[in-house]
Amino acid sequence: MIKNKMYGVMIFFFVVNCFAMDSSKKPTRYLGLCTEFWDLDKPMPSEKEYALFRHYVAQSKGPILEPMCGTGRYTIPLLEEGFNIEAFDCSPFMLDALRNKCAKKNLSPHVWESYIESVPETKKYDLLFIPDTSFCIFLDKAHIKRCLQKLYNLLLPKGKLVFDVQTQYSRPDNIGLWSGKAYKRADGNIIIESVLPLPVENSVAPLILRYELMNNTDLLKTEMEYYPIKLYQPGEMDSLLKEVGFRHIKKIKAYDHTRTSSLQDDIIVYECIK
Repeated sequence: MIKNKMYGVMIFFFVVNCFAMDSSKKPTRYLGLCTEFWDLDKPMPSEKEYALFRHYVAQSKGPILEPMCGTGRYTIPLLEEGFNIEAFDCSPFMLDALRNKCAKKNLSPHVWESYIESVPETKKYDLLFIPDTSFCIFLDKAHIKRCLQKLYNLLLPKGKLVFDVQTQYSRPDNIGLWSGKAYKRADGNIIIESVLPLPVENSVAPLILRYELMNNTDLLKTEMEYYPIKLYQPGEMDSLLKEVGFRHIKKIKAYDHTRTSSLQDDIIVYECIK
């Protein structure tokens, strides 16, 4: 069963990205309250996770891109270390939060709003990295392949794609039970996040999220959001990566680049070389 810490990351970082939606439709999730809650609850990645992705960033010899960057909890500390990182996300709320934080730190990164499928292939990158199992918000096999193909096309020859996915062993253990957290904003108002895991069907674990903004006993605003999460079966992602062109695929134990993943890991990190 999934650990509480990783389940929290899974829930909240899915809030960061809206790439799973049809790009022809206006986004109806990853809105204002969830953006604020995310920055209050998970402003920084864990030391172990950050170290793994930083390892690949430090090794890179060319341009680096972070798709699905959210509010920049990886992008910003990497920029502060002096790495030249470009990034994109499709949530304007998340990108506004990222840009505001960068402005306070006198950082001027190249970040933009886009879906994965819409990114032009005019520039190629030596490294693409997607942390926090964010790729698991893609559900349909054809859509997953389109996204992987785009990522492959964005890489330079011998460039690397590094990302992590949830496996079938990441099933939540509190199906049908609400849980939640709350944080006080600087203005004294409180943001509440409530989470309801639904039964897993066809390797998809759906979540219902409710965000509420309160002032004392007055409910000021509510946002309801629905998040189905793809849980990968053994060998499933390997096959998809090979189908889009990757030939050098390494499966790493989360989050230690010196160890190989085991068959029953909740999380697998993929290192893929073009």
